[in-house]
Amino acid sequence: MLACPKIFFAAEGASSDPMIRRGFVIASWRMLLAATALSMAASPESPLPSAMVLEGAYSAEVMTVVRGGLQRGSVYRGLAETAMQVDLASAFGAPAATVFRVSGMMPHGGDLSGARIGDLQGASNIVAYNHAVLYELWLGGKVAGDFADWRIGRLLADADFATTESGGALLNSSFGWPAFISGNTLNTGPAYDRSALGVFGKLGVTSKLNLQVGCYDGDSLDDANGDPSHYPDGLHFELGHGQGYFAIGEISLDTTCGPSTATLPGTIKIGAWSHSASFADQFDPECKHSGNHGFYFVGEQMLWRETDSRPDSPQGLTAFARTGVSPGDRSRFSQTADAGLSYRGLLANRPADTFSLGLAWVRISSEARRAEITAGTTVISDYELAVEVSYQFTVHEHWRIVPDVQWIRHPGASRLLGDALVVGLRTRVEM
Repeated sequence: MLACPKIFFAAEGASSDPMIRRGFVIASWRMLLAATALSMAASPESPLPSAMVLEGAYSAEVMTVVRGGLQRGSVYRGLAETAMQVDLASAFGAPAATVFRVSGMMPHGGDLSGARIGDLQGASNIVAYNHAVLYELWLGGKVAGDFADWRIGRLLADADFATTESGGALLNSSFGWPAFISGNTLNTGPAYDRSALGVFGKLGVTSKLNLQVGCYDGDSLDDANGDPSHYPDGLHFELGHGQGYFAIGEISLDTTCGPSTATLPGTIKIGAWSHSASFADQFDPECKHSGNHGFYFVGEQMLWRETDSRPDSPQGLTAFARTGVSPGDRSRFSQTADAGLSYRGLLANRPADTFSLGLAWVRISSEARRAEITAGTTVISDYELAVEVSYQFTVHEHWRIVPDVQWIRHPGASRLLGDALVVGLRTRVEM
């Protein structure tokens, strides 16, 4: 399995004092919000320095449980994001293609899954602990063009591994950071909404074959009980200290096919991950296993491109599929899978809109089921299936509206709750 050295480091002096931490949070957010305001105020006549890229976004949604789940009703959810990225080569003469990035976010609102559905996969992918948090903080760069890529700092594994571009248009969390990793690691791993200290490297072996690896702190929350309020602002920098490490590697192959006048892009990815912490046995929690691991496969392929579009146009039909497995004796989900279809430009007069259909499935491990049977549990866990249909209206290059419908079979992976029907509406504005 993949491995990386275990390191112990804690910036306690900079983050343990509540007043210092609060001051750092306020200062960081003032800097990021000022940067966003600056980007909004910039004009073509007085542009920002070319070395600096400033970003801001706000997502808002209302999702309603029409029937089934825990209880009917609606929940509002919002997410404010801001980021700054600096090209250090242009700004300070650093080695070519070296960049610095810092970002933060402020999640707020209710939790539809926890309060009204009771599902495991998460019907909304912007649910997080309601607190301002430092999201990313890293230094990185490229070597010899796209031959190699590296990053070090507070990183997000879900931005680089087991990804599908088409699945990103769907709102259910399982189409993002997959359940075959998030459900079987400590506190979901380095992914939304908490980054982790780590290193990332990518190597272009050939023009079509890439190899990438990452190694991260084993607990992005730095709390074995999974309590995000313990360090809510993302300013606790620690490696090791009993939480182990999370390592992941992936090989990707470009499967683009078709004539040069109408190529159909595609990718196949094969990956493996490992976590070095102790994991309780699913049948006997008193028994501990040293580490956990898993393997996964990802495939994404454009199937058809609209005949009257450009050779490189994204308009057309694309399919994606992912599946992953982990040892059933120490994993909640022994097997998971998701798949779907995405069509950009389905309506002739709406070329930038995207219609998406997806299915996400998780199966509870046989050992966990055996434990429930032994304990005399009335309703035995089995599986959860989410089916989602969404349509992304592109109102403007920086403004999208997404009506969404989800049907969730066996919320909580059992027959205890009725199948849930969820309808929602999300809007996102980017700056």
